[in-house]
Amino acid sequence: MKTKRTLAWILALLMLASSLAACSAPEEASAEETGAPSAEAETVPEEAETEDVDSRASLSDNLPEGLDYEGYEFRIFTYSPTAYEVEELTGDVVEDSKYARNLDIQERFNAVIKAIATPGIAELDAGLKASVMAGDHAYDIAIPHQIQSGPGFINGDVIRPWNDVPYIDATRPWWNQTINETIRILDQQYYIAGYITMPTPFCMYANKGLLADYGYEDIYGIVKEGTWTLDKLAEITSKAYVDLDGGGTVDTTDQYGISFNNDNTTLNFMYSSGMYSVIIDETTGMPVPNVFNDKMISLIDKMYNLIYEGNQTLFTTYNTQKEQGIGGFHEGRILFLCGGVGDLATHRDADIDLGVIPYPKWDEAQDTYHTHVDAWNGMLCIPKTAQDSDLERTGVIVEAMAAYTYKFVIPDYYDVALGTKYVRDEQSREMLDLIFDGVVYDFGYIFDSWNGCTWTLPNLMTQKKTDLASYWKGIEKKVNKFYEKLYKSVEENANG
Repeated sequence: MKTKRTLAWILALLMLASSLAACSAPEEASAEETGAPSAEAETVPEEAETEDVDSRASLSDNLPEGLDYEGYEFRIFTYSPTAYEVEELTGDVVEDSKYARNLDIQERFNAVIKAIATPGIAELDAGLKASVMAGDHAYDIAIPHQIQSGPGFINGDVIRPWNDVPYIDATRPWWNQTINETIRILDQQYYIAGYITMPTPFCMYANKGLLADYGYEDIYGIVKEGTWTLDKLAEITSKAYVDLDGGGTVDTTDQYGISFNNDNTTLNFMYSSGMYSVIIDETTGMPVPNVFNDKMISLIDKMYNLIYEGNQTLFTTYNTQKEQGIGGFHEGRILFLCGGVGDLATHRDADIDLGVIPYPKWDEAQDTYHTHVDAWNGMLCIPKTAQDSDLERTGVIVEAMAAYTYKFVIPDYYDVALGTKYVRDEQSREMLDLIFDGVVYDFGYIFDSWNGCTWTLPNLMTQKKTDLASYWKGIEKKVNKFYEKLYKSVEENANG
């Protein structure tokens, strides 16, 4: 595999060199002028070349050699085409790594990766349903928005399970392990996900300079000791509020301990606390709502106190977070900002001592830090129209793409693009390990379809309420009916 990857990179670099030579004279053109990566951009820092990276790259995908798919165009239906197909070399480390991945697959299996894009998530949803109804088998796989399409594709009998697809090994590290356990219904796995979708998990950003002013010089140490908990967050942020203009009125221009919006960044406190909104009953296989319990009651109380009982939290809407939360953080007025790893580029030019850390654990007894990824990260599914005879090819190509992405593209994205472009210290890279390793997938997040069960915590916080019993009473019938329908659809699809 190493030899094949080397050959793919040699060919890719030769193509890039050829295109650059055709554009300008080598002795006059600088790297900046041509767009070619400089030596500094191409070189992985010495500290990034760890044994872990080497062992990662040496993993075999266990796929057979000598397969020839005769130039088959493997079609991926998606709203995010550049994650899966890159048309040419650009000098960008990550994009060129994807290009080399697809070239490697073309060399190994004589198959071409083709991403077919839609303008948005609704168009993809409608497009795949129309394709299946027409029986045209226009796509080999689809990668839809998690929430937009999650239940609809099952209820509409649009997709088939991954269970009988050869060569897909969901136990390998390039596939997320929690999705294997949490997204099955009646042992049917309709969606899989992992590094192939280039995940951007939720995280927190810290103003380390401001933290030091309050006596917390080593926030990374707190995280690594396992004492970074929701209570610790409340303790630190409770000291941070300052009425900067001295007017006696709390407003968005003051200093705060933390800022997050009333959407996903609030919801992620549920996942970071080790909770799922829906679980699968081991006896019946039924999806069972998991939000009306003592731990959720405690979480709601803690979050209400964090947001409303003091002035430490700048709690924004989804639409105002950019101006108020991110803006205040960049101005040095906020200790912690909740967001996602994908926001790193947004903070690149902020004039603060920036650090990245995971969301806090529920308590010190929790085994590890958890987070989730936004629904835009997508999942992989197979159209119902896929023929049994096509499944081996699908399994080989998808497994190869996933393995290569994990082994080579992600290290380029993570160790190079993040480690040297955006994250400003070596310890933040250690934090990224904790964040990426802690990604979980929740059945409810994917299948709830905004029916209220999964979004219990954000909804109550937005309403400034803590009465979970009343909230649950208002949605229980609708939620249970929704999941009974989903369960019945799986039964019918499996028997049909």
